[in-house]
Amino acid sequence: MDPLKHKIQALADTLVDHPWHNGVTITVHDQMTGKGYNVGAGQLDAKKPYFATGATKLYVTAILMQLVAEGAIALDVPFMSYLDDCRNGCRLCAELHVLDGVDYSHQITVRHLMSHQSGLGDFFIYKHSARSVQHAIAEGIDTGWTFADVIQRTRSHGAICPPGTGRRANYTDTNYHLLGKVIEGVEGKTFAEVFDTRIAKRLGLSSTYVYCDPADRRPLNLMSKANEITIPLSMASFQSDGGVVTTARESMMFLRAFFEGYLFDVPTLLGHCNWRPMFYPSEFGLGLMRLKVPLWMMAPHRWREPWTMFKRVEPLFGQIGLGGTFLFHAPKAGVYVAGTVNQMADPARAVKFLLKTIEATQAHRTAGQYRAATSLSPG
Repeated sequence: MDPLKHKIQALADTLVDHPWHNGVTITVHDQMTGKGYNVGAGQLDAKKPYFATGATKLYVTAILMQLVAEGAIALDVPFMSYLDDCRNGCRLCAELHVLDGVDYSHQITVRHLMSHQSGLGDFFIYKHSARSVQHAIAEGIDTGWTFADVIQRTRSHGAICPPGTGRRANYTDTNYHLLGKVIEGVEGKTFAEVFDTRIAKRLGLSSTYVYCDPADRRPLNLMSKANEITIPLSMASFQSDGGVVTTARESMMFLRAFFEGYLFDVPTLLGHCNWRPMFYPSEFGLGLMRLKVPLWMMAPHRWREPWTMFKRVEPLFGQIGLGGTFLFHAPKAGVYVAGTVNQMADPARAVKFLLKTIEATQAHRTAGQYRAATSLSPG
């Protein structure tokens, strides 16, 4: 086995040995060497479907940027302009964002939603700025919800701040659920149909789709600590804020297409990114997360290789999901990583896993370059 693949496999096997994991998978692409590696452990491999959860938002960003390029959507137009219901009097979304007696609902733009600057509360987990992953689905309680439920819950949870204000990016699944409805309003199709046309078929992805049928048992069940949970009604309700199913192999195909310009103009997206702090050590721009991990956070995981202790961790761009899924590009390191640790309760496990994999890839490349240089030296 290739030394790098052996190293990554060992990292995956270590995770699966823990009772919190029923499967772990990662696909790596080294831009410098052109080599790719597929690793799986437990019930996951590179071709086994899993729930992308929050990483779905990166797919939504790609679709929105396509629509922006086509002139079908403008970033600074109020999102309600694109909703079918709101074209007929805004009955459903009336007073969605009210703060201190002022209704800001009609001031929320597509840009605000994409950058988590809408100021809306969250219909799902986060209420105001309090962070908690305690939710009924974490206990295996399966319930579905409609768009009307999303609106009602968001309204009842209350707004955080006026749209476009605040130093931080205030994460809320509501933002991307609304963006899914924007896409549907513009395209005149369901989000699943748009996704299939603009992402799956365009890239030739046969195992990547929006989860809509609760009877579908293809994706591996998520883990919540040591419990495997079956929540098909909930997963079918997420749609644009967490409902994509994919595989490690196909998520890598999407990730490379995203950053290499096969789906939209990447410089345009990056030019619109006004980075704001979100969950430490992450920042959020326009539909894109930037992860800047400090040295002290990685130090406890480098003690076996002390020569790496003070090596800088380069910024990563992409998205991570509550289910331990990740889609990231490390441009300075020249590495792409995509996969999941399939664990709801501790997303940090995914971050550690992908960072160790990126560092192992860089170390392997450097060692290869050293061996090549040595073999070419005189004598």
